[in-house]
Amino acid sequence: MSKSNKKKKKYISVTLVLILMAIIVSGLAALTFFEMQRYEDGIIDVCATQQDSYVQLVIDQINLKENRTDQEIIENILSTLDSSSNRYWTFSKEQTMLYVKDALETNRYQSLTANSYYRSDSATNFIDNLIVNKVNHERIELDGKDYIASGALFEYGGEEYRICLLTNTTVLLDNNKFLGSKMELIIIFIVVYSLIFIMPILITILYNIMQKKIFMTGQELVEVNNAVERLNEKLTTDEIYDNRKNLFSLPTIKLFLDEYKDKRAAFPISFVAFKYGEKETVSRFFGKNCVTLGKHDIKFYDGRLHLALILCVKCNATKAKELSKMIKGDCEFLGSETAVSASSLDDKFKKIMEIMGNPPLVSANGPKIERPDSRTESRYRAKENSEDKKNA
Repeated sequence: MSKSNKKKKKYISVTLVLILMAIIVSGLAALTFFEMQRYEDGIIDVCATQQDSYVQLVIDQINLKENRTDQEIIENILSTLDSSSNRYWTFSKEQTMLYVKDALETNRYQSLTANSYYRSDSATNFIDNLIVNKVNHERIELDGKDYIASGALFEYGGEEYRICLLTNTTVLLDNNKFLGSKMELIIIFIVVYSLIFIMPILITILYNIMQKKIFMTGQELVEVNNAVERLNEKLTTDEIYDNRKNLFSLPTIKLFLDEYKDKRAAFPISFVAFKYGEKETVSRFFGKNCVTLGKHDIKFYDGRLHLALILCVKCNATKAKELSKMIKGDCEFLGSETAVSASSLDDKFKKIMEIMGNPPLVSANGPKIERPDSRTESRYRAKENSEDKKNA
């Protein structure tokens, strides 16, 4: 598995988080709706209990005086109570409706039975289950409206009556304070649930962006490390094969010749041969000429025969002769040959070898590198620089 695949696996699916948060928020919204309904039911239940007390109070008031007629009960008690389309009283005896809301409404329903008025299932069930001398309440539906009904059966003058107080639930639930509180709670829940829904998605997006940056940074670091490694390899190679710093044993020249045969840009190539003195060392000889010889001049030697050969890349015959005159130290110039193309390279090398006395070229497994004496090289560089300053 590649590193990029490992990095990609750290990303979090925004779609998955979106679905998960939608499920969570939906669950919380359903729970909130359920709790809000319980809250409303609690408010209604408190109001219904108070309404039961009010109905019981009216029953007690009716019972304070005996021998009242139905009309007296209606005129002296029920008609004096507040009533409206949202809150009103009903009064019946057996199946006869005696009073509904006010005189006008009563006239409309006088010909109807109680069951005809309470025609919904919930209302009929409430009326049929009223208990004698005990006020009960229930939520019923009449004419498409939801009411809190508080009622009871009571005996008066040897007859049985039903009395009910009906209050539209919207009167309670649309109360300014309650409605305001409810709207505030709804707004708070909307804001909170929006944050619960949005924040994880934003965090996921930011996390993925951060992971992408980390991935890109990692890729850049890999590329930089690879570049550094390549540079180090190049520097190491340049250090090993830097012509200004290295000496090569004479047999290794074959490797260089094979390499340059395929490089047209390297021509013309010149061979300049010397024989340095018996008392001179190869390190001192090339150390004295370290400034003279440049990066295109490859140095070879045969320490046993005291031979020095310089292979000059991009160097014509004129430059080779000039170079031979600039060489310092206890040495003898043996000659120079210049190959202008790859076809003449072997022939010119053969001639320079004849000039050098055909020293043996033993095949080598690899170039044997020897560095000049650095102290000698530094000393001659310093001497050369001081001479240049004097001439300036």
